[in-house]
Amino acid sequence: MTEKRIGKGIKVGKDIAKEIKEAVSDALKPLEASKRLYGVTTFTWIMFSMNVCIPLFALGAIGLQLGLSPLEVVLGAILGNLATTIVMMLNGIPGVRLGIPYPVQLRASWGYKGASIPIILRGLVGAGWFGIEAYSASLAITMLLLYAIGYGGGDINAVVVASFRYVAVILVLYIVFATLAVMKGLRGVSRMIDFIGPLLLIYFLWLSLYLVQHQAPALASTPSSMSLLSKSFALYLAIQTNFWATMSLNISDLSRGLYADERGVKALVIGPLIGIVAASAIASLLGYYLTLYTGLSNPTPQEVVLYRAPGAVAVVIGLLFAALAPFTTDITANIPALMNIFTSVFRMSWRRAALVAGLIGFFIAPWWAVEKGPDLVNYIAAFTANYGLILGPIAGIMIADYYVVKKGRYDIEKLYSPKGYWYRGGYNIAAIAAFLLSIAIIYGVSYAINDINIVNLGSLAVPFPTTLSWYIGVATAFVLYPAIMKLIKQE
Repeated sequence: MTEKRIGKGIKVGKDIAKEIKEAVSDALKPLEASKRLYGVTTFTWIMFSMNVCIPLFALGAIGLQLGLSPLEVVLGAILGNLATTIVMMLNGIPGVRLGIPYPVQLRASWGYKGASIPIILRGLVGAGWFGIEAYSASLAITMLLLYAIGYGGGDINAVVVASFRYVAVILVLYIVFATLAVMKGLRGVSRMIDFIGPLLLIYFLWLSLYLVQHQAPALASTPSSMSLLSKSFALYLAIQTNFWATMSLNISDLSRGLYADERGVKALVIGPLIGIVAASAIASLLGYYLTLYTGLSNPTPQEVVLYRAPGAVAVVIGLLFAALAPFTTDITANIPALMNIFTSVFRMSWRRAALVAGLIGFFIAPWWAVEKGPDLVNYIAAFTANYGLILGPIAGIMIADYYVVKKGRYDIEKLYSPKGYWYRGGYNIAAIAAFLLSIAIIYGVSYAINDINIVNLGSLAVPFPTTLSWYIGVATAFVLYPAIMKLIKQE
């Protein structure tokens, strides 16, 4: 049989090669080995720049608000991000070996049609982060412009109030530029992630040192250490964990761009450890001390720059970095996750999906819900603390399917053929059952230990389970899925 090479070490018959070419969009095709762009250095920078964004520094403010000590903030950042990084490494291996994206990877565990379920769920969370990042960048740009023109006679308070009022105007321009950038695909991404995140981290490190030397802390002392079993630390750990629980699912969208050999696997390990775990610990600590020294109530990092940076040049540079850093996170992590819904479920082209994602990003950005700095910090905390409920079980199912059920092997032909991982009617009932049972168990445990979080969505009070839902979900689904696969006869 005539064969065609798709990637290094991957060969498929001419029939399936034709099917891949004609039946799926370009965004879903396996990436050829010749188009693999990343090694350890580039992938580490991708992780680093993608991770270092304005909301990351806000996590330090959240830690201070919860009454945690600096050591607890660093420990929470390390533990939470290390957990999601391990899941990220495990889920990224199929992308390295086969060059497949997240929507295709899911077909093996959820079924050809069932893959749409986790794609949509992950995409919705990505949409939420897209809105937060877009808002954060637009707020920084708005502050920068108003500050530059001397709005309100140079009164910083007037600039801040006006920035929250007019941010939606700049948000439109941000969405347009982000959409255009994503349309360029992986090569466009690789040219845009080199320096912004690291520069932002260096800037806030410099600003922190400056404030320590020239200003007394707003608080007389830092909070004393509390028990690591306290609800405050558990909440903070959940927020840190869920921050990248998102990308731990669709990491193959990026890892498929790694070299299709040991170099790619090495990059998949080193990149997140440095770019996510280490960077998160440093950035969270900086955000903690920046908040401690400002004297403001739950300030956004943008406000810290505007109020405390020494001189006009320092303010302009800080706000410029604050505007660009979220941009790199959106185009590498958030927008592609949202686009997966449209490219895989609705079979849209990459460009059309980017346009639809941009439109959604504008309306989901919290310009309609945020009026001042503390509102944005609290919004980020509430959002991040609770979506682990749905992402944890998905991660557990993906890992169990690849390493336990499929023994580390996916059939490339089955991934792209409706007759392949079809199960029942295109849905793997075992995955759906494990997902729903895991959520039920999470709620059961939460009510049993009286750890239910009430989130007010307008006039509607929604109960969310324990802040450690992600951990329970990963472990429960990992155990349930293989067991249910043995019990349910697949067609």
